[in-house]
Formats: sequence, C-alpha cells, structure tokens
Amino acid sequence: MLRRIATRRIGLSGAALIVGTLVFAGCGSDSGATPYVAPTGPAIKTLSISAKNFAFTPSALSAPAGILQIDLTSSAGNHDLVIQGLPGFQLEVSGDTKASGKVLLKKGKYTFYCDIAGHRSSGMEGTLTVT
Repeated sequence: MLRRIATRRIGLSGAALIVGTLVFAGCGSDSGATPYVAPTGPAIKTLSISAKNFAFTPSALSAPAGILQIDLTSSAGNHDLVIQGLPGFQLEVSGDTKASGKVLLKKGKYTFYCDIAGHRSSGMEGTLTVT
C-alpha cells in the first residue's frame, strides 16, 4: 500500500513537472516578431523630444521622409517612446537620461506614445507628420 501511494505521488509530481514545463515553454519571448533593425546611413533630420509625467514636448512634429534620428530625453519618471506601425522600435529613458535611435519613415502620419501602463491614456502621445 505504501508503495502504491509513493508511486502515485511520483506519478503526480512528474505530471505536474511536464505540464509546468509545457506552460513555461509556451510563454517564451520568441513571438515570431522580427527584432527592430535600425537603418544605416546618416539621418536627414534629428527630432528632439522631451518626456515628462505625462506628456511629450513637442507633441506634434513634422519631418521629411527618409532616415530620421529621434533623441528622447526625460526630466521626470520612467518613459518610453514607441511608434505605432513600426514594430520593435522603442526608446527608453529614466530620470535625467537620454536615448537615441534611427528610423526610416515614408510619407504619412505616425502616432508615437509612451507604452508604460497608464501613460498613453493619461495623454502621453503625439503625432509625427512625414512629408
């Protein structure tokens, strides 16, 4: 009888281990998305944006189509900047820090925003018009 209980416990523990492994394997970071690759070459324009609680300054920008450099600075809090329609691009700042990155944008209207929970809904977004 003790042998049967021990076997049953080992069987249940093994099953739990297998289920746990499969669940965590499904939670991997490989979502199939291609990581962002910055364009090479010089930027035709640099856009300077300041992030603070809960706004970007300026929140409306314009630039010509092509390679653009975005310089993001923070004067307060933790923030990031992502551009809707440009998967993988993200600049992150915290406190009095600066982050820069290049993007290749075609003509159009782009929304940029802070992806930290609650920031965008508090008004932390802007528009970049590319001509």
